[in-house]
This record gives sequence, structure tokens and C-alpha cells, in this order.
Amino acid sequence: MPYRWLGPTLFAVAYAVCSLVVWQISPATSYSTLIAPQAGVAVAALSLLGVRYWPGLLALGWITPALHGLAPLACLELDAIQALQALLTLSLLPQFAHDGGFRLRDALRFLVAGPLVSALLGASFSAVVLGAFQHGLPGGAPEWLTLWLGDAFGMITVLPLCYALRQDALRIRANWLIELVLLICVGAVTAMLVYRHFELGYTDMQFLLFPLVICTALRLGHIGNGSVLLVVGAIALVQLSSLGVAGAGLIPVAVVLVTVAIAGMVLAASHHEEAVGARRARLAAQVFHNATEGILITDANARIIAVNPAFSQITGYDSDESLGKISRMFHKTGPVREVNRDMLSELATQGRWQGEMLDRRKTGEAYPAWLSISAVRDDNGAIANYVGVFSDYTHRKEAEQRLFFLANHDALTALHNRVAMNEALQQAVARAGEEDRQLALLFIDLDRFKGINDTLGHDVGDELLKVIAQRLRGTLKETQLIARLGGDEFTILIDNVRDADEVAHVAERVLAELSRAVVIKGQELFVTCSIGISLYPGDGNSPAQLLKNADVAMYRAKELGKNNFQFFAPDMNARAFEHLVLENSLRYALERRELVLHFQPQIDLATGELSGVECLIRWEHPELGLVPPSSFIPLAEENGLIVPIGEWVLQEGCRMMRLWQVAGYHIPRMAINLSARQFQREQLAGQVRNALESSGIAPELLELEITESMIMQNPHRAVAVLEELKRMGVQLAIDDFGTGYSSLSNLKHFPLDTLKIDRSFTVGLPDDSDSAAITEAIVAMARKLRLKVVAEGVETVEQMLFMRRAGAHAVQGYLYAPAMDADSLLRYLLREGFAAASSGLG
Repeated sequence: MPYRWLGPTLFAVAYAVCSLVVWQISPATSYSTLIAPQAGVAVAALSLLGVRYWPGLLALGWITPALHGLAPLACLELDAIQALQALLTLSLLPQFAHDGGFRLRDALRFLVAGPLVSALLGASFSAVVLGAFQHGLPGGAPEWLTLWLGDAFGMITVLPLCYALRQDALRIRANWLIELVLLICVGAVTAMLVYRHFELGYTDMQFLLFPLVICTALRLGHIGNGSVLLVVGAIALVQLSSLGVAGAGLIPVAVVLVTVAIAGMVLAASHHEEAVGARRARLAAQVFHNATEGILITDANARIIAVNPAFSQITGYDSDESLGKISRMFHKTGPVREVNRDMLSELATQGRWQGEMLDRRKTGEAYPAWLSISAVRDDNGAIANYVGVFSDYTHRKEAEQRLFFLANHDALTALHNRVAMNEALQQAVARAGEEDRQLALLFIDLDRFKGINDTLGHDVGDELLKVIAQRLRGTLKETQLIARLGGDEFTILIDNVRDADEVAHVAERVLAELSRAVVIKGQELFVTCSIGISLYPGDGNSPAQLLKNADVAMYRAKELGKNNFQFFAPDMNARAFEHLVLENSLRYALERRELVLHFQPQIDLATGELSGVECLIRWEHPELGLVPPSSFIPLAEENGLIVPIGEWVLQEGCRMMRLWQVAGYHIPRMAINLSARQFQREQLAGQVRNALESSGIAPELLELEITESMIMQNPHRAVAVLEELKRMGVQLAIDDFGTGYSSLSNLKHFPLDTLKIDRSFTVGLPDDSDSAAITEAIVAMARKLRLKVVAEGVETVEQMLFMRRAGAHAVQGYLYAPAMDADSLLRYLLREGFAAASSGLG
């Protein structure tokens, strides 16, 4: 059976059982009875379950009249009267016991609506019906009065009992049940003693029920009161029926029973309220004494009449020192007088106030307190007391200040962050506009910081940023706001600028200070910066425009060789716009197949034969023409496009190698450069394997070139990656050797095959003695490590001869051929005799 039908079923069974039991023990000569608990069940069912169940009463109300043998029409009318009687009771009791409790107020309202009005009207209509259909049953005023008192008794005993069962049934314990059974037994014995010899005129003995009901109501509440009274009423009815007492003879007994029931109900409700009030008072006292917030209560004159232990713990004053004193909250003088005045004003108008107030402990220490104070009024509406609840706000205040600092400062350097800078810049622009003043914004970006970060690790990079922040603080005035926008970008806001020369002096000091050597973890680092400067109002009227123009000027400083500063000029925007257009076009270059591969031959110095080609990427822009790598590779690295571009180069290079093999061209090796981001990705080995498998070329034909900075950023991981690539069979080369932070001694830890000498060493050969000495040392050490040496940038015969004498294995450069497209490369191979004349792609 669904749970929602459990309640209606229980009430239906209770109604039917009550009707049958009362009919069974009542005199057969009268329709009216001493007790009618079914009337109370009807009201309780609609009150607790809802009036929507009134059709159920119509289905059950015919039981009693049918058992008395009344005509069907009489049964129907009496059935309707019973249902209407319950509905009328509830209609007269809006918001009845809305919190589930049956209090004294609810009891008094119910006495009027139920027994006095509804039961009286129900008995009156029932008496009329019985008068018309009684057929031998007694009627008249005694019948009417007995009907009324019987229904009244049923309502008074059953309704409070049902409410109490719903609210307190789960809290009933064994000792409580024992006491209930004992009192029921006492009530049963008392009823038998009182009504067994009722015909002898012992009516006064009925008043023995009052002490019993008083005891039951006080001890067991509505549940005990209702249970005992129902047992007493049933026994009285049985005893009186056996003595043949009926009709008018039942009226004195019914009056007493109803009176006792009323007294028990009112007394139980009153005692319940007192008990609830006492529990609430105990709870309030516990809350008062155990609260972690300080609580003080004053009279209307602000004299303290009570404080809790937390008050003493926070302030240092115990209750004896505080009671009778006027609370400082109400002082109209002193450092917090303005707050106190606002508080008193709000208390007078709204009756409550809360906010922060500065207080002092007994030791004299000042502390912030968060106070909530309320005015308590008496019955006449006058303020009788004030109740203040406060807490020590010190830790929370410190936390708020810490949160504010974190929200407006960079966690690493403790400089202002982007949010604080934007807010300060907005305020500065507003002030400068009002006062007709100039201000300057310097945008600083560290040069080659990414290389330090990638090579030496982020921990070194973070320490470097801290040093930069300290140097900026030491160089600038306190009024000049410094912020870190993120990464290696800083800004300086200079307010009330006289002229551009003043700003230039600041920029020069910053350049000089930051260019000094920095030693971090034993590593000496040299860092420079590029600075862009925008001035208000000449370079912009809004914070966003000033920041944008300073950024543009900073990029111009980098273009001009770094380690300098540039003031913003309008033509810089056009250059920045071209940069943006190029970046946006690059995003679609792969999709539009604008990227192409060029190849530069590598020549074996011993044999003069082709030893391999290096694969280089070019961009054939539809409007700009052939864009060199130096113009778009940095853009690709900035926006992350270098990863898909690098993967495409790997796939396309292997595919071209396979095409040349099929066409009959013998190219010993294809060298492909890996970007730093490619090398850092976990998918690198899978991409290489996929390129080899999809093209079908032998792994030893592929040479992957990496730079020193890539492998030195995380040497342990680099070794693992290189060994995995080596197990595939591919060749590994270190590119641009000598330009990073590593040394030849580090190379022995890596599974390399080839070392490529950077063109920066080749360009000065053979005349530059320093370059010559370094190159010879590199070649000698590489050969000791059994590495093949390839020199880049060989453009003259003298450079080629020097490399041959030094012991290099191969060279590449303009002396032999520049980088060229695939078709040009094949023609070159045929022209130089590196391929048979019959070779071709079809």
C-alpha cells in the first residue's frame, strides 16, 4: 500500500471501530450516546489530512444510523450532518495549530468552533431528523442534549490526542508507556467504582475524576489525557447501559465528562506551553553562556545588566566589573562618536543596527569589533533593553586586508597587479583631466626572458622576476606606481609629469638598473628590457588607449634591437596593425595550403657528395609573397600554432622523401627541425612514428634537429624522449650549437648523432681568431664524442676549407646552394650530378 494512503486508512479504521464499539456498548433504546469519539475522529481526519478527504466521511458516516436500523433516507441525512459538522469546525478555525502543536490558544478556539458551535448545530439537525424517523426511539430535548454532549466529548478527547500523537509519537519511551498504562488502569478502576452503583445516587463521586485528569494532563499531556478519558467514558457507558440508564439519565454524567474533558484539555495545553517556554528559556540561557560571541544586555539607560563569558573573554572585563556600568557603545564622545551617533539614530528609528566599531580591551589594546545591537520594547512600545552581540573582528579584518592585498597585488613579486594598475590608471587619467596635467605610462618587457625560463627552469625565472621587482622599487619613487601585468611584463605609472625628458630619465635609470648582472643559484644572468612609453593626453585619452600605445611602443623598442626605450609615435600603429594582420593570416595558412617546404643541401667535405638535405618552412602569402621564417615563426610560437605547423612539416617532409625515393632520387638523409613546444609534448614520439609509417620511409633517413635550450630545460625528460626516438631508428642532431647555455660536457649524456655549428661562428671565419679557435675546439670535442659535425652558413671557399681542415664532416650554405623548393632541389641534384639523368617524378 502506498505510504500516502496510510493516514487515511488509519483514520477510516478508527472511525469504523469507534462507531461499532459505541453502538455495541450503548443502550439499544436510544440513538444518542454518552460518548461519540467518531465525531472527534472525523474532525481530526480533515484537520490533519486535509478537507479533500470529506467524501470519505460520507462513505463512513452511515455506519451508526444503519446499525440503529434507521431508514435509508435518515441514514443519508445523518451521514451528511456528521460530515458537515466536521467541515464547519475546520472552516471556523483558519490557521489552526499551523506549527503542529496544540497550544492553549488553539484549545480555546477549538472549544468555541467545535463543541460549542459545530456540535451544537449538528445535534440540533440530528434531533430534527430523528424526530421525523425515530419509529419508537425516544426523542425530544434529552435526546438533543445527549447528542450534543456526546459529540462534544468525542471532539475534546480525540482531536488533541491525534495532534499530540503526530508530534510526539517518536519521542515516547518505555517508562512513559508504563506510566500511561498505570493511569489508564487507575482511571478504569475509578470509573467502575463511580458508575457501578450509580443508581444508588452516588453522583458526587464523579468528581473523583478531576484529580485523575489533573494528574494525567500534567504528567502525560494530551496523549495521556485523551486515552484515560476515552477509557473512563467507555466504562461509564458500559456500566450505565447495564443499569438501564438512558436518555435523560445520561445527561448529568455527560455534563461531568465534558467538564472533566475540557479541564484536562486546557490544563494539558497550558502545561505544554509552560514546558515549551521553560525549554526555550533553558536553551536561551545555554546559548547566552556558551556563545562564542560576546553578548551584553543593558537597560533603557544603557547600564549593563548582564554579560556572558565570551564578553569577558574578549574584553577582559568580568561580570562584576561590567554590571551597572554604562556601555561604551552609547558614548557620544571619543574616537568612535560618529559611529555611535549613527547607531543611536538607527536604533531609535529601526530598532536595530550592525556594523564595525572600534573597542578597547581592559589592557588598553584597541581592536575592531563587529557589533549587532537590537532594541527590545515593552508592552507599551517603549525601549526597555538593548541587546548587543559582538565578536572580535581582528582576525577577520586581517583576512580581509590580506584578501584585498592578494586581489590587488601580484603573488610572486608583491607588486600591484593588472586590476590595481587599471584602477589606478583610471583614477590618474580622471585627475589629470580635471587638473590639466600630464602623466606617463611605461610598458616594460624583459628581453629573452623566455630563453632563461625554458633553459634554467621556472624556479630560476621566478627568482629573476623577484629581483627585477626589487630593483624597480629601489629605482623609482614611492609615488610612481609599479605593476606586474603577468609573465615578464611590467608597467610604471608616473603622475604629474612636467615633460618628456623627465620620463626619459626614468626609463634610462630602469634600463641601467635592470641590465646589471643577476646571480641566481650560482648562475650569472644578464637581463635587459625594452620599454614603451605613452603620454597623457597626447597619446590617448583613455586608460585602454594609453596601455595599448605603450605596448606598441615597447614592441618597436624590441624591433630596434632591444635594451632601449621608445616613445609612442602614430606611425607605430600602422606597423602594429601589419603585425596583427600577419598573425591572423597565419591562423589560416595551413588550411589554405600557403605553407611550403624548402630544402637546403648538405655536402660531405670528404667526398663532395650529397650527405642530406635540411627541411625548412616558408610561407607563400597571397598578398605579401614569400614570407621568411624569421617573420612568422615567432608569431607561431607566441600563439601556439607552432605545434600543428611542426606536425605538418614532419608529415610533409617524410612524404616528400618517399616521393623522391619512388622517383629514383637517392637522398641520404632528411633533417627536420623540432620546435620547443613539439619537444615538450607527450605526443612527439607518436607523431614521429605516424609520419614514418604513413610515408613508408626507413627511420634512418630521418634526422630530427633540436636545440640546446630544449634539452637543457629538463635534462632527465630530454634523455628519455631522445632515447625513445633513438629506439625507432631516427637520427638525432643538436642544432645552433654554442648559442645556448650548455656545454660540450653535457652532450655526452644525450644519445646524439650530429652536432651542427651555428652560422654565427662561421661568418667570421677564417679571419676571426676567436671564432676560429672556438670552432676548432667544438669540432675536436665533437669528434671525440663520435658525433658527426655539420657547419651551417658556409658562404665562401675559405670557410669551406677551414671547416675541412678543422675536421667537420659536412657543410651547408650559399657556397653550394640556398634553400629551395622541391622542384628546384631536383634540378639542382641533376645539375650537380647527385642524381641520375633518368630520375624524375613522372
